[in-house]
Amino acid sequence: MSCATCRPPTPAQAHCATCHRTFGGVTGFDAHRKDAACLDPAGFGYVERDGVWRTPMTDEARERLYGGVA
Repeated sequence: MSCATCRPPTPAQAHCATCHRTFGGVTGFDAHRKDAACLDPAGFGYVERDGVWRTPMTDEARERLYGGVA
């Protein structure tokens, strides 16, 4: 589903037509919905980058990707 005022999500992303947040995947989208209401993704550890809510990168993943460069 797309919104007239929101940037279209990629096929791998999930966009909420209620709160208009876009998630990096279905897991984040599902986690932000409880009892037919939208929860603030920051409240369960997600971070927003470039308009997309995602789980934060672990230190181990960052090390693999950047080779220890901070």
